[in-house]
Amino acid sequence: MKDDENNSTWNGLHVGQFENDDLDKLIPLMSQEFKDWDTNQIKSYLSLAASTKNNFAGALVAKNKAGYYVGVLIYTLQQIDAKYVENSKPNKNDNGIDVLVVEHLIASSLILQKHVFMSLVDSALKVAEKHSCNFVELPKFDSKHYELIQKKYKNQISDSTDYRTYLKLNKSTDKQIVL
Repeated sequence: MKDDENNSTWNGLHVGQFENDDLDKLIPLMSQEFKDWDTNQIKSYLSLAASTKNNFAGALVAKNKAGYYVGVLIYTLQQIDAKYVENSKPNKNDNGIDVLVVEHLIASSLILQKHVFMSLVDSALKVAEKHSCNFVELPKFDSKHYELIQKKYKNQISDSTDYRTYLKLNKSTDKQIVL
């Protein structure tokens, strides 16, 4: 985990950007999500997500007090064409809407799952703000996790479909996602 100003502590969990140096330590956690992948495939995926050479993807990790990884969130930075945003009139100078897309969110422990889940989502919102994103796109979660999102971010939910949920960042305009 990188030691930088973006790291946070959430009730005993330390959340920060993942570094490739810790690749082997994340293999057991990633194997839960990617059961059909071998170790080399998982390492390749993590290396791509955590590469300092790209500015379009990243990974956040959560460590407990004992220093074990208990969660990981893989994200990409993308742009949505402005025509998909309500009340927006696309023009020549409009480069689109910047979105942090949560590709995978994995928590290791059923006991800590809600806590890990929310700490990683909260940290993803900070990363999105740092990258001047307008929205965070979350994958479909089971109902108990989605209830946590609805409860905490009810005023920021721009659109929710069966497949994805969009959280509008506070600095965003009043535009809404249209799917």
